[in-house]
Amino acid sequence: MDPTSDFAAVCDGLEAVTLCRRGSIPGGPGTVIPHALRRQVTTREAAASNGKYTANDVTWHLPAAELHDAPRLGDVVLSGEGCQWTVLDVQRTTLGSRWRCTARNATVVYGLDDCITIVKAIYRKGAGGAAEPTWLPWKTGVRARIQPAEMRVGSQHEAREATTRCQIFVAEELVLDQTHRIQAADGTLYKVLGTSRAQRIGELLTIDAEVTPWP
Repeated sequence: MDPTSDFAAVCDGLEAVTLCRRGSIPGGPGTVIPHALRRQVTTREAAASNGKYTANDVTWHLPAAELHDAPRLGDVVLSGEGCQWTVLDVQRTTLGSRWRCTARNATVVYGLDDCITIVKAIYRKGAGGAAEPTWLPWKTGVRARIQPAEMRVGSQHEAREATTRCQIFVAEELVLDQTHRIQAADGTLYKVLGTSRAQRIGELLTIDAEVTPWP
């Protein structure tokens, strides 16, 4: 087999995917690659990476002829079933005829089993002239994991109140501030206290939050 020959002609099990640049809107414009090959990262390969990869990661082989620009770290491979795979490593192989991209689906690896909605406050003048918030959906269908952290009991006006804090893990890159709230699938609302950026590509954004009543 000539390794520089047409990738689509010599491989079985190919599928169409879309390569989206890092930071682009999920589901937005990207480069359609008709002949991509997916291979699971083996347990042995994962062990050899000193924890960088897991056996749930995959390797995508992308024909160089079907890409105008090289894949980059943090790009997303969107598969036909709608899964998003974040590119962790890129290598050009087979005499330059294809790109080998190790990628991770954070929803699978980190068990993002919750579905949250992020709402944002839009301030308008109320009847008394003061600015009052109206909470509107800002981003829906975000896969997340809500992890209870602690419960604190405090006193306010001689009444004891319990405050439930948690950490919310998401794979998407989000910029949140005090005008945002997190709404869980069961309707529970969380106030955003702060966020911690992921240290490495493929890791999770952490949102520090506490349960709050609807305003």
